Amino acid sequence: MSKLVITGSSMGLLQTCARNYKLRYVDGIESITRPSYFTLGSAFHAAVEEFRRGGSLGDMMTAGMDPDLSKDDTCRLQAMVEAYHTRYKNERGTFDSIEEEFKKPWRGAWSLCGVVDAIKGGVIYETKTVGRIDGAYLERLWQARQTLIYCAVMEVNTVIYDLVEKSGIRRYKATPAEKRKYVTDKGTGQQRLNAKQREYDEPDADYLTRLREWYVKHPEALHREEIIYSDIQLKDIWDDIDAEVRRLQWHMKEGVWPRSLNSCHRYNNPCEFAPLCGSGGSKLVLDTHYQSREKIHSELKGETSDSDTN
Repeated sequence: MSKLVITGSSMGLLQTCARNYKLRYVDGIESITRPSYFTLGSAFHAAVEEFRRGGSLGDMMTAGMDPDLSKDDTCRLQAMVEAYHTRYKNERGTFDSIEEEFKKPWRGAWSLCGVVDAIKGGVIYETKTVGRIDGAYLERLWQARQTLIYCAVMEVNTVIYDLVEKSGIRRYKATPAEKRKYVTDKGTGQQRLNAKQREYDEPDADYLTRLREWYVKHPEALHREEIIYSDIQLKDIWDDIDAEVRRLQWHMKEGVWPRSLNSCHRYNNPCEFAPLCGSGGSKLVLDTHYQSREKIHSELKGETSDSDTN
């Protein structure tokens, strides 16, 4: 048996839905269509990584550019990166370790793995882009599985979350031709489009200006939250990991991967595997909507796609 990997992300998915875990980490498939918020989040994360290595604002944008980003998300990325650079520019290049990957042997054939965004002065730094920063979101960070694992492995107890809220501002779009209304200009007598309608989509420069203004008016959209985990939390996470590995071993031995129907739709979004599960595993649906993952655990930069195939 090849080396088997468990991460904070895979452990969380197993707890959410065993069937989802199997499709993603055992069968190694993913939806062909990736939600745009994943691409934007990954792009911003890459930009912040470059910042922590000492990169300039221009370097950050270069690092964050992704050909899969839409025009709108490219503008959003630039506004977010500029706001982050302005807020934290004095910290550029001051981190002790960046994207530190760890691999801890666990129960013989297993390895507990992860990648810590950054470490400085014995404190772990994690970057998150979120739709909204509120009290409920901040409260959940105190029980965050991923950073509890990081702290337990690194033998520290403090995490600083760099949170950046994604602006909800949308680009002004051209009014559909069938909905356009025209009025007669009193001065020229010429027909023109109603002032509340648009003939063309808002240009990038204008959209970016509005996004920049939004971050200036909403300084709370960049928030830093310090979490200090207790000794009990750090002890209990080891028990949680062990219990989940035992459970995973049972699933693999028995070949039983039940669905969690409560997870088929979360936060008003369907699970990416809902079409496949709903079709009874139809090969047509599989071939049409899914593809093989390049890497089973994509967050592990040192991993090859066949090094931990279950």
